[in-house]
Amino acid sequence: MPLLDTVLRFFIGSRNERLVKALWPTVNRILDLFPKTNALSDAELKDYTARLKERRRDGESLEDLLVEAFALVREASWRVLGNRQMVKDPVSGETIPYKAHFPVQLMGGIVLHQGKIAEMVTGEGKTFVATPAAFLNALDGRGVHVVTVNDYLARRDAEEQGRVLALLGMSCGYILTDMDNEERREMYARDITYGTNNEFGFDYLRDNMKVDPRTQVQRELHYAIIDEVDSILIDEARTPLIISGAAEDNAAKYAKADEIAKTLKGIDSEKLKDIIVTKHGKAALQDKQLYLDELNHYDFEVKEKESQALLTERGVSKVEKALGVKHLYDGVHMEWPHLMEQALRANNLFKLDKEYVVHEGEDGPEIVIVDEFTGRLQHGRRWSDGLHQAVEAKHGIRVRAESQTLATITLQNYFKLYNKISGMTGSAMTEAAEFEKIYKLDVVAIPTNRPLIRADNEDLIYGTADEKWAAICEEIEKVHKTGRPILVGTTSVEKSEHLSRLLNARGLKHNTLNAKFHAREAEIVAQAGRKGQITVSTNMAGRGTDILLGGNPKFMALQALRAEGKKLEDFLPEEFRGVEGWRIPRDTLFAAELAWDRAVDEKAREFRPAIDAEHEEIVKLGGLQVIGTERHESRRIDNQLRGRCGRQGDPGSSQFFISLDDDLMRMFAGPRMKGIMQKLGLKDGQPIQARMVSKSVERAQKKVEQRNFDIRKNLIEYDDVNNGQRKAVYKKRQIVLAGMHRADFLALQTAARKKVVEVVKELDKVSDVSDQTRISAIVANKLAHWADEEHEAEIPDDALREQTVEEAVLRLAHTIRGKVHADRLREDLLDRIYNVIAASMQRNIKDPERHDTWNFVEIAADYRRVFNAEVDPKDMPRGMGGPEAVTKLQTWLYDRAVKLYEERERRICSDPTGAALKTPAGRPATGRMRQLERYLVLQSLDQHWKDHLKNLEIIKGSIHWESYAQKDPKDAYKKKGHEAFEAMLDSVDHEVVSTIFRIEVQFEEAPQVREVRQAQALHPAVTTTTSGGGAEMAPPAMPAEPEMPKPSEAQEQTRRQMQQAVQPSRDTGFMAHKKKLPGPNDPCHCGSGKKYKKCHMASDQAGSGQPGATTLRG
Repeated sequence: MPLLDTVLRFFIGSRNERLVKALWPTVNRILDLFPKTNALSDAELKDYTARLKERRRDGESLEDLLVEAFALVREASWRVLGNRQMVKDPVSGETIPYKAHFPVQLMGGIVLHQGKIAEMVTGEGKTFVATPAAFLNALDGRGVHVVTVNDYLARRDAEEQGRVLALLGMSCGYILTDMDNEERREMYARDITYGTNNEFGFDYLRDNMKVDPRTQVQRELHYAIIDEVDSILIDEARTPLIISGAAEDNAAKYAKADEIAKTLKGIDSEKLKDIIVTKHGKAALQDKQLYLDELNHYDFEVKEKESQALLTERGVSKVEKALGVKHLYDGVHMEWPHLMEQALRANNLFKLDKEYVVHEGEDGPEIVIVDEFTGRLQHGRRWSDGLHQAVEAKHGIRVRAESQTLATITLQNYFKLYNKISGMTGSAMTEAAEFEKIYKLDVVAIPTNRPLIRADNEDLIYGTADEKWAAICEEIEKVHKTGRPILVGTTSVEKSEHLSRLLNARGLKHNTLNAKFHAREAEIVAQAGRKGQITVSTNMAGRGTDILLGGNPKFMALQALRAEGKKLEDFLPEEFRGVEGWRIPRDTLFAAELAWDRAVDEKAREFRPAIDAEHEEIVKLGGLQVIGTERHESRRIDNQLRGRCGRQGDPGSSQFFISLDDDLMRMFAGPRMKGIMQKLGLKDGQPIQARMVSKSVERAQKKVEQRNFDIRKNLIEYDDVNNGQRKAVYKKRQIVLAGMHRADFLALQTAARKKVVEVVKELDKVSDVSDQTRISAIVANKLAHWADEEHEAEIPDDALREQTVEEAVLRLAHTIRGKVHADRLREDLLDRIYNVIAASMQRNIKDPERHDTWNFVEIAADYRRVFNAEVDPKDMPRGMGGPEAVTKLQTWLYDRAVKLYEERERRICSDPTGAALKTPAGRPATGRMRQLERYLVLQSLDQHWKDHLKNLEIIKGSIHWESYAQKDPKDAYKKKGHEAFEAMLDSVDHEVVSTIFRIEVQFEEAPQVREVRQAQALHPAVTTTTSGGGAEMAPPAMPAEPEMPKPSEAQEQTRRQMQQAVQPSRDTGFMAHKKKLPGPNDPCHCGSGKKYKKCHMASDQAGSGQPGATTLRG
């Protein structure tokens, strides 16, 4: 096969070459449209976008619109970012539009639209590549998410590309860590939203914990473009996203575990193997008993590759003695083995200034995690499972309380929720197999705009770390004397600081960029290409700023303007200065940003002559020199560092220095590499540079990559159990919360629009119907009639009259959803009643065929406990046994329960006189019952789901013991997880149903409602809409999807007081008590994200005398 592949590549090219070749005709068609788009005015560009949206709604595919959409974005980019400048291409000599997309950038955009990964060399402008694909897919009106690796890039890219999109009539926003709920909702409502993977993932989890659909922030997960896709989907994938709440406080126990751990003697598993080989020979490694005997000379074993630290028998005895307990693994003491393992890991595997730093926070010293891939501090993140507390105890700082998981998801499973994903990076080919296997994503390598002329040298290998560091310093000093800029990559904060000290000792001035000195990141990276500059940095992935030879003119211009006291705010009208950016009208902000950008460009032109001269000088010297101080675990990270030089056809070179003491070599290539080095004649201080050695290093990296892939695969296999359950719970929860899933609501909107357009064309004789077409009285009447006839959704025809088509569609869709919501809530409750009865039958009928095994007395007792009503066992239909008899009894019990339920519904949905509440059309108004059902289901489901997640953690923590019984732990976990999930659903059904049949709800009549009722008694012609209509009440027209209709004050009071008073009790079925209200500056209890004093404090303090107040009795 390899020979055949070689022959095929020779004649028809590689698969990647064929894919790239197929893209060129489309790219050329886009470029050919430049004269046409250039002739359009700014206003005509916006109109063109509106027409593309109309054509998309009328059924044209995105592929049909791609060429025109990409041409529009290219034109807008040239106008906004390039200020309509034409420049000479130094390679082709042609005059080209400045800041318009290069052909290869358009090619990358097409690949993104196709749902693939575009591998593009650093410096090729990946930020530009995302915009055409995002614009094209945003024509659907369903939202596009552009995922970046940090807040800085999210804001920078959104602000820059947002101006381009604004010229085309598209809105663009960004999500930042410190944004409140209201800001997030507004940002997600925009056509294109930038943000980090963590923010998108956590917002998804938070949305699925909310009790009011109006406070949910995300729309449908439609399309995501992931920048640095390998970093996010591969590196970050090993860490699940977790939202946690406070649990028990074990601070004293963590301190005790740490105290004991520091007295124990351990050994690394690899060192133990070396000892065994030295004592007994290599063959002895196969003797497991001998290994255990040698191990028992120590208290614990450190397995660095697996990140484990495990007690030996001797260690267990010592811990038991220190704790004063007889058996460490007794049920009473079962928490101690876990506490000890985490204390041992914290003391032996987690190093200060590598995995974490001690940072001075507001409440004293705190442990802050260092991102192993980017070197940035991860403020707000904590290790789970007690590890963070163990590290805190290690350093003797305050141990924060443990946390309980409330919601969790892995990044793999989060991004699988999108209808389509794509990504871009400078290094994806090494992980192409994993992208295809887990995400079904193809990788396409995009050619560079200019030829790549970087020189990548073979690795230099040294015997010891000290020899390597000395050689690195000598190399830096030698290259620095030539004037070439130097970028040095290190793998940790600790090592970057070690190198910094060595350089200082030699008097070499340099900049250090790591987790401790990240504040000047953009400035340091932007100027790392200046002559004679030395920059020492941790991982370079996602730094987001190009290293330009001679310096970055835009950054220098920004510095100069700021030094002059100028800022963006100066270009805003007086009334908007000091106002948050997202509150400023889009056109006003866009005009100010455009003026500021022009000022920056004008200032940058002043620096350009000097920068261009310096650029030419550095090019002649050989360009940027990249030095790697050791090989990273992943080849991709090394490639990202190399990719910082040789940008856009510039020269450059890279050189890695390695020692046998490096972590990678020590763990994965130690003995083999030592043998090779000895054969090659390694001498003290002398490096070896050989292809054979470099190949051995690559094999070591592949081992690590395979190990990491296995870890990720293992994680996703376990999380698949949680994922299926999570999707089921969240889907059920969303239907209870809002009536239907977001995708279903979009389909409903489409159907409503189709009907509105059809009726307008038929009755108003209009051939061209747009979103802004007005609804006439006759059309409004027919649409209201259609909603009532087809969906039993009541909407006054005058509510639609003179509305635009867009407003009418939203009004109809929300009204119909309200009716569907009410129906589904009722059906859901009836299903739960059926499930509870079925569960009772299953418990109390041992053998359906044998009538004498049926426990009728206990079935009657279950019925009484749940439905709060008596049923005589003697009255139950008996039959002769068998499935038919079981079904007959179940149906008999269900029918009686439904009658009880309908009676409760009538009582709850009546006015103080006992008369049933009615909708304007005379139908029963059951909104109160639906609100009660909705609230109780959400309360119960959320609490039980939280308990279930804790239960799954316990199951997972002990599942490895199944392997001793010759069982596959994953299969055992799936089985136990499924059984626990089924038990959880049964508990929710039982709790909700028993509460519904016990709760007493009394609605106090508002004075104004009482007056109307009394007037109606005297004058029957008087009509009104009741405050209890709930879902039947027609909502106002909403400006954007998927806003929920705003409830009446009476409905809001009902919802609020339920939320404050109702708390299910597992023992009695129901218990009502007053919930403690938040403080004025705490988040409001309604989930809006606003402060309590700015939201519900005033109405809560007004007491129960307000309209529609609710009294609940258990």
